[in-house]
Amino acid sequence: MVKLYVKYRIEIISAMLVSILLFIILIKLFTPITIDFLLWVYSILITSCLLVIFTTAYLKYEDPSEGVYIEDFKVLPLISVIIAVKNEEILIKDCVKSFINQDYKNKEIIIVNDGSTDNTLKVLKELQKKEDITIVNLKENVGKKKALERGVRIAKGEIFVFSDSDSIAENNAVTQLIKVFLKDNTIGAVTGHGSALNYDKNILTKIQDTWYDGQFRVMKGMESYFGAVTCCSGCLSAFRKVAILPFISSWANDVFLGAEFKGATDRQLTGYILNGKYSLSKMDDADDRAMTTYSLIDWKVKYCESAKVKTEVPDTFKKLLRQQIRWKKNFIRNLFFTGLFYWRKNIVVSTIWYLGVLFTFISPFIAVRSLIYLPLFTRDIYTPLFYLSGILMIGMIFAVDYKIANPNNNRWIYRPLMSLMSTFILSWLLFYSLITIRRYSWLTR
Repeated sequence: MVKLYVKYRIEIISAMLVSILLFIILIKLFTPITIDFLLWVYSILITSCLLVIFTTAYLKYEDPSEGVYIEDFKVLPLISVIIAVKNEEILIKDCVKSFINQDYKNKEIIIVNDGSTDNTLKVLKELQKKEDITIVNLKENVGKKKALERGVRIAKGEIFVFSDSDSIAENNAVTQLIKVFLKDNTIGAVTGHGSALNYDKNILTKIQDTWYDGQFRVMKGMESYFGAVTCCSGCLSAFRKVAILPFISSWANDVFLGAEFKGATDRQLTGYILNGKYSLSKMDDADDRAMTTYSLIDWKVKYCESAKVKTEVPDTFKKLLRQQIRWKKNFIRNLFFTGLFYWRKNIVVSTIWYLGVLFTFISPFIAVRSLIYLPLFTRDIYTPLFYLSGILMIGMIFAVDYKIANPNNNRWIYRPLMSLMSTFILSWLLFYSLITIRRYSWLTR
């Protein structure tokens, strides 16, 4: 009875959330023309996209692992957990043990030490004395992508599970991911649900925790319904061997603007799977070409909400800026890859994606126009208020969503702060990232 009550309570609140979004669109359609016309159009487009995203995520998305029972299968696929690590002596033991302790037993664990200069290798060797893990020790740093490639080359599994070295998976996370592959042979990759491991460190980590929740459950939930998740996150994702192996070398040795692009680019790897036909031209060895048949499959990429992982998020503003710059460089690189073929996917999800790209580039200019140019040069005092209220409204919508999904904590109050911080600070990093795109660091924090 309690579960039934919670179910209907969530459905009612979800319906209210969609109603609020519809109401906002109607209000904006009848906004007096004294509000800046450019902002008026911009606001309607963003709100309309949010309406589609929330409606799809709430009403259409279903966890793809549901209805699959491991005990129904006599033979389960061997999986290879591959983790690349550099200078992570504090968390690496907990990370590896979280995969050792998974309830999915048919697995091998491969740790690639990418030239660590701290005690990471020592910690791994101590762990190896007690546990069945394989350590690949690279004396020189080659970068995260190439380190993962080294692990893939010796892996024996049918499915590869990648995790960041600062992430800790729940005990059933791998099982939930594997269920998705067992359910549908055309699924090439699955990503799990990430949240902040150190959410209680300070206000900044609490803000990020609320933001992560919406990015995974709402945004990836919407994309997953169409089988077209654009980014399998590094904190926990799984890939079918036959879907990823043809492209792993091209991904690890990616070239952009005439030089090697050293970003780990989770988006880029996901892009190869989303469109194998486009990716075929990137293959560069005979072994890869031998798997062309598998590459021609129209692979689906899904999000599994029940495969949960906690990952350490930046706990200082400097670390956050470094992370965001790195992510934005990956975003820019991916525009010239996924952007060339994503239009072939379902028209709804592709339209949302391309509009999202447009919003990312023009939002800083909209902010300057609304908050500086119009009030100073046209004495328009209504547009700034309209603009700020819109930002806070979007933040509150995601805050309500967070509270629905996490009824036992009050961190939802921090979500509007992420909208403000993103608008006034983080969005501007896109231009710095563009200018410095050839400079890159392996460091995650």
